[in-house]
Amino acid sequence: MAKRGILQAGGLAAVPHDHILMVYLSNKDKDEKEFDVEPWDTEALKLQGRLFRGATSYPARGSYRKSDARGEIVDEGVMLESTRMVQSFIREADFTEESLKAVSEFMLRFKKATNQDSVGMVVDGEFYYL
Repeated sequence: MAKRGILQAGGLAAVPHDHILMVYLSNKDKDEKEFDVEPWDTEALKLQGRLFRGATSYPARGSYRKSDARGEIVDEGVMLESTRMVQSFIREADFTEESLKAVSEFMLRFKKATNQDSVGMVVDGEFYYL
């Protein structure tokens, strides 16, 4: 029996989706100052839930090398941070220009308000930096 058949026989049903989107929300600014990321995590969950019919948030840890205003690496130091990853499985009908613009605007607002060096999201396996 194929894996899908085993899962279905156990009462599980596949969730149809055409796209996967995940945003990354760090708990440190570009100067390594910590802040409470929970309100941003909650806002992302609500936004993606409204736009894409649901979202799930995961705790994670991340690291990155700092860069200057031109995007050049400034030193070999690596900053470690706690990160929240908010993921949605999206049907084509909900994957609109307007919904992607709303998520991009949220990420830009997060970047500015929390003094981030950069922010990122993954769409269908491709990583996008802002």
